[in-house]
Amino acid sequence: MPPLINHFVIVGVESTGKSSCAEFLSNSLPAKLIPEYAREYLELHSNTYTLEDFLIIAAGQKKVEDDALKNFRHREIIIFDTDFIVIYIWSKIVYGKVDEWIIERIKNYSDRIYFLMSPDVEWVNDGMREYPDIEVRRDIHLRYIEVLELFGCSYYLIEGNDHTVRQNEVLSIIKELYLK
Repeated sequence: MPPLINHFVIVGVESTGKSSCAEFLSNSLPAKLIPEYAREYLELHSNTYTLEDFLIIAAGQKKVEDDALKNFRHREIIIFDTDFIVIYIWSKIVYGKVDEWIIERIKNYSDRIYFLMSPDVEWVNDGMREYPDIEVRRDIHLRYIEVLELFGCSYYLIEGNDHTVRQNEVLSIIKELYLK
């Protein structure tokens, strides 16, 4: 019997509907939602951050992921609203480097399916976002593809400019994979 695939991660450049999609999925499936720790941290501390803040955010993301997996039940679906793929790219773009422990973390991920949200949707300024320029967003999107392929991650590219269509596409893929 093939292994059960039930860890799904939504990734992509900012303002592509990751959090909305993750929430939609957790409401549409019997699934546990693991929120993005960075958003929680930045909402409390402002979106002006330092390397020290970034490392606190990375440690917080690690903790929420570890807690979710520690309490994981075999057939439970987990939806991650980002994971260390996002931390990796964020570190590379902002700081020009990635700490080895972040790389090792990603290498130890297994049985995750990624949904890479394309920057086809309109950028929305929520007070935390940094990259309104579509060319910059497309460049970051290409970096996601490179990193997902670098680490041998299984992923689906989710394109189009309609959030509802994108969310339903992800839901359909998860149902197809999970019910196999």
